[in-house]
Amino acid sequence: MKTYAKLTTKYILFRHVTALLKLNGLCLLLFLSAPVFASECYSYHTYKAHAIIKNQHGLCYQFTEKDPNGFSYVKQINKQIKGIDLDTYKYAGEDEATFMFSDKNGFYQLPKDGQYDEKTAIYSKILPANASQKHINGRLFLINNKWVYFSGWKENITKVVLNELPSNISNVKCFSFGIFVKSDKQVFAIRIDLSEDKKYTIETIPNLNPSQLVYYACNPAQNEDFIADETHIFSVRNEGSFEDITPQFLALGVKRKFNQLKLVDNPTAMWWSDWVIKKREGHSVSGKNPLTGEELDINFSYSASTPLRPRYGNIAYVRFQNKIYPIWDDDFSQPYDVKTDASKLEAIEGKLFKGDDFYYFEADNDMKIISTKITADAQFFPGVYSYGAYLPKALTDEKYIYFIGDRFNIHLENKKELTSKIVKQLGMFYLFNNAFYDGEKSYPIKADYETLYFLGSFVEVINGCAGNMPNTPQVQVKYHQFFKDKNSVYYFDDKTKKLQTIPTADPADYKAHDYDDLQHLYKIKDVKGALKKRLNRALIII
Repeated sequence: MKTYAKLTTKYILFRHVTALLKLNGLCLLLFLSAPVFASECYSYHTYKAHAIIKNQHGLCYQFTEKDPNGFSYVKQINKQIKGIDLDTYKYAGEDEATFMFSDKNGFYQLPKDGQYDEKTAIYSKILPANASQKHINGRLFLINNKWVYFSGWKENITKVVLNELPSNISNVKCFSFGIFVKSDKQVFAIRIDLSEDKKYTIETIPNLNPSQLVYYACNPAQNEDFIADETHIFSVRNEGSFEDITPQFLALGVKRKFNQLKLVDNPTAMWWSDWVIKKREGHSVSGKNPLTGEELDINFSYSASTPLRPRYGNIAYVRFQNKIYPIWDDDFSQPYDVKTDASKLEAIEGKLFKGDDFYYFEADNDMKIISTKITADAQFFPGVYSYGAYLPKALTDEKYIYFIGDRFNIHLENKKELTSKIVKQLGMFYLFNNAFYDGEKSYPIKADYETLYFLGSFVEVINGCAGNMPNTPQVQVKYHQFFKDKNSVYYFDDKTKKLQTIPTADPADYKAHDYDDLQHLYKIKDVKGALKKRLNRALIII
């Protein structure tokens, strides 16, 4: 085996940045209510996505950045991938850092980051074409019966021959510098270090049966996934490290086969069938390995609880012995006082539940769930968390719209009487009573309310980062929002707080949440004249 390979500086930086960018609803609430710190930047909170698409120009690399609300564009960049034969183009794989693909002329790697300086996309040809070429995720190639790791940047192609790997392996999970593979007899963890003489480490992960192996992919922000066979389970990370957590599961008394667990989609690792296994939050407990008697720190909890999966957002509560507990209360020490049958409550979003009617956590007592007296057939609208702005979740019946904030109190004014039948959530507004409502104020508008819907929005970043000195400008962004009905296309003027008709825009020409459409509408929003028919551009995501 080669010498242990430590992570490269570039990779460590990538993981730290990725973790900062993945925020849950709690973090969003924190930055909405907390003072801005010197290190605050808008980009810390945005979502970033990479893709390869086909459009009228051919094959393109696409980078998309969106506001925390999930729909307002910050930017979208399309760069043509020149020199690729479209008829024989074939997706070969991807990891957290790179796209891999091929055509009749060769195999290629395209880095997801660093695509901003050139006019066209940067990629590397790592091998000539070979129809029978065996590879794993476009990273490992079997050449002359040896597995070779490839990493490309422009014309610089790095190759690392992995001499110890058997030829008959298949993929378990492939990251950019950490790779997990298996043969018919063993499971291997590979760590690559390109910073020092192309070092690598290949280790056999002990006790795993490859034929029984299951990979549990968790939230990418946590950088911790799991692999298991029937009797052993390991924590794995994307730099190629692993940890045997079987003794912890045995100490908890887990009886189910470890490869038959059902992973629940949640930021915190959680499995659930009839019992819950969950990654503990913030602390461990002590226990003993029943096979050896060794004292252990156990980072998981195991219980006969039921995760309450909400319609919107992440799991925040579990039900145990007909009481409701916050997900972080691994020891069930702080039950919520429920004035109804907890087994009949469905989690909706945040602190809102649905049973015979709707229930919520009382504002002056977060441990008490009481009835809102709002009927169970009321229509629900989820909250919208934008940067520095919050549109509260709401319920509507025939008479009222009720705003359900995180400090909802039935004794306070939290509802508005409806004078119109139409109630919609349109982007960062509610539409009711012939007006837009942003969570604080109403703005009367004129449109065809039945057919009016949200076309989309983009963000103008006025000041991306707060200054380091006192009294320096804070982060400032502006939202440009667009709508259309059967008659017209509209821009919401943030100064006048009115819908501005865009005279030269035909509603038939524009589809929802298209970045190019939104940019075009912004350019022509003040142009006077007759309607001009515009050709739409179809993007096909590969």
